[in-house]
Amino acid sequence: MKEHKNCKERIKDKLESRLEDIKEALENDEKREEFEEKILSCEKSISFNICLSWGGPADYFIINIDPEDHQINSIKYQFQDWFDGAEEYLKGDEFDLVANMFSYLTEM
Repeated sequence: MKEHKNCKERIKDKLESRLEDIKEALENDEKREEFEEKILSCEKSISFNICLSWGGPADYFIINIDPEDHQINSIKYQFQDWFDGAEEYLKGDEFDLVANMFSYLTEM
């Protein structure tokens, strides 16, 4: 049975593959066209990083606001310690709580 790697184990290879695609696209107009045709979306957003602590450990919220309707799209909580880290998107009551705390950001 084939062992399934998680995203944390796969991310470096995936990034290297994407960077290689971009290098080829920059060197060849046809490859660039092919690459650009494969792009699924390109969204513009406003992002605020609310740093609560740094060093080891560090934690912060990343709040994304839609530039068109000035509403909070997503809130991600990140916790990082030496050589480790995790992130979680907030939803439901947790999302509402943090969105309420930082609602003033939608007016910036």
